[in-house]
Amino acid sequence: MSKQLGLLKPIAPIALAFALQGCASTEPVKFSYSSEFALTVPVSQISGATVFSADGPALKTAEGQLLSGRVISNASEGLPDDFTIRDYPKLILGLDSPQAFDEEIARLFENSTKEIQHTYGDGGVFQETVGAFTIYGVCGDVGCLSFVTKADFEDHILTVHGTGISKEEFTSLIKGGLHADR
Repeated sequence: MSKQLGLLKPIAPIALAFALQGCASTEPVKFSYSSEFALTVPVSQISGATVFSADGPALKTAEGQLLSGRVISNASEGLPDDFTIRDYPKLILGLDSPQAFDEEIARLFENSTKEIQHTYGDGGVFQETVGAFTIYGVCGDVGCLSFVTKADFEDHILTVHGTGISKEEFTSLIKGGLHADR
């Protein structure tokens, strides 16, 4: 079954593009990243946009804004099985110290934190809770990066990246679009 779903992954953006052609609906479009994480995007953002698949569903608006996301897990990030993936955003964004972990894991997080600070700047890390979701993020001149965790869910988290979009637009889109509908 997993292989069958993998084969459908590249087809999904094409099917969505065909479905949107000539569509007069004002209903938002749902980008599903997993059974636990989905973002709904207002149809105004979709008009004239290019929908494609990178590591997950992605969108480039007619204005050149880019929004992409994917789920990450212990396995995808090379973390030990006993690592709590919900702690990942706090560690990678420098909100918590990785010193409690073994040297290799601590170094991984320290290096990633430095890279994120270099890319996005030092000061703009934010954290907000929306229902069962907690959003951790940072925005800088190059764009925004966020990590979304879900309370009482340990398997994976969602990461969303946006370029050409302000922090206000980005956080509004994430906060307003979060869903866990199956």
